[in-house]
Amino acid sequence: MRVDEVDARTAPDDLLARLVDVEHACWPETNPGEPARGYDEAIAFYRHQPATHTSCFWLADGGFAGLYVHGPTATFLQLLVHPERRRRGTGSALLERATARARELGVEVMYGHHATSGGAAFAARCGFVDGQRIVRSLLDLQRAELPEPRPADGWALETWRRRVPDEHLDAFVRVRGSMDDAPDPDEMDFPSATVEKVRESEESLARRGREMRVTVALRADGVIGSFTELRVSAGSTLGFTDDTGTVREYRGLGLAKAVKAESLRMLRDDHPAVELVVTSNAEENAVMRHVNEWLGFVPASIETTTALKL
Repeated sequence: MRVDEVDARTAPDDLLARLVDVEHACWPETNPGEPARGYDEAIAFYRHQPATHTSCFWLADGGFAGLYVHGPTATFLQLLVHPERRRRGTGSALLERATARARELGVEVMYGHHATSGGAAFAARCGFVDGQRIVRSLLDLQRAELPEPRPADGWALETWRRRVPDEHLDAFVRVRGSMDDAPDPDEMDFPSATVEKVRESEESLARRGREMRVTVALRADGVIGSFTELRVSAGSTLGFTDDTGTVREYRGLGLAKAVKAESLRMLRDDHPAVELVVTSNAEENAVMRHVNEWLGFVPASIETTTALKL
């Protein structure tokens, strides 16, 4: 079977559109209840990945694979095969290429996700071991009765669009470190945030025409106790929650509820065309799932994280 590597940074749009064709065919399985992203948005996603991690792509007839390498135990595989092209060896051929490259790059564990019985069977047959379950939840933003945020005494809410102000950048990197103890698969060691990674992420999103919206709980001395990051593409009806985190010593003050409520209310004011917001949480992360349900998010699907040791 022919498998071609694709350099998404320089590939013509019509070639990357073939990846999007497969993505769209699989969308009802991978993202049930969500509107599919358009060709321009999806092509920009594959073309403009941040330079702070390695991204590789392969295309076969009716399928493609993407490899996103953040570290030896923080590497993620995206492997999709058109429903009408399955059971012909396409997935196996793509996995072989991705696995070989991962080994070349010193990857020790590669993570993927599946949301169907067919995906689970394929993963098991190829040696993957299932682990953490991820709950994807949706919020009907236009109808949601979002509570008025009430930050704890001494904290104020601020929202930054597209770029974290220079004077708050170091504090933002520190609060992003609160994600280091978020529930993750046992062997995953995702690299901590740095100034370089924050700025590169901002540049990547700008190149993709995607607005970054960061809402923080800020103290007068410049300390950020909690944050949430939302993203929305120009013309899209779907918003996406990237991360939400609270510094350990400030947990229990209701800061996560406050920043999330404020973020969603401002998103609705700024982008009235946005209809849905999606968020994902580890099934065992009861605290954050409770916050999201309090805001009106409703579970829509569950995907299973699966790992292959190399």
